Amino acid sequence: DLYTPYRRLIRELFPHAIIIADHFHIVAQAYRALNQIRIQAMNRAGKGTHQWRALKHFWKLVLTPASELKYDNYWRRANFGYAQLTDVEVIHRLLSLDEELEQAYRYYQDLIFAVSRRSRSRLNQLLTIKLTVLPQPLQKVQRTLRQHKKEILHSFKYETYTNGPVEGTNNKIKVIKRVAYGFRNFANFRIRILLAFPNTYIAINWKNTQAARAKVQARAA
Repeated sequence: DLYTPYRRLIRELFPHAIIIADHFHIVAQAYRALNQIRIQAMNRAGKGTHQWRALKHFWKLVLTPASELKYDNYWRRANFGYAQLTDVEVIHRLLSLDEELEQAYRYYQDLIFAVSRRSRSRLNQLLTIKLTVLPQPLQKVQRTLRQHKKEILHSFKYETYTNGPVEGTNNKIKVIKRVAYGFRNFANFRIRILLAFPNTYIAINWKNTQAARAKVQARAA
């Protein structure tokens, strides 16, 4: 996960091991920096302004990979005078509000492209950008990715697994617990988690188990 002490420990215990970076944590570096820069742009615009409201309302759109943005569906956008705009058009308008936000967005999307396509040339091109021309939060990201470039390239070469889905599930469970201000007992907490993840293996397996128990009870009766 790009945590430097882990890398030193692995090299000490397994000197011949090939260290591979997790794609989730590679992209997460730029994800957090982009979100931080978006908030900074909001603060520069001033609370309550049109720019502040637009950047706050469309935060998910800013962090969405470009390949997943809709370009052929139009919706009325209250933040832009109820104009009929696609997701791509909204992004263009948001990026025009702040130069640093636009720069961070391009960096983030380029990194996603390089990782998803396993493109060495695109990654090399991205990592050659000088630190001084990047917004401050991205400078730290650039240094981190440069330090772990070898591990990132290994992830392009070898088939890898990612703990992204697990991280996302854990975060959602934490949100459920926080919003509910805790649960009286674990059984209720477990049921709430299963309701929030109806299509996961755990939830489906639980439903099958409950159905099997019901059949057994019905036969016994």
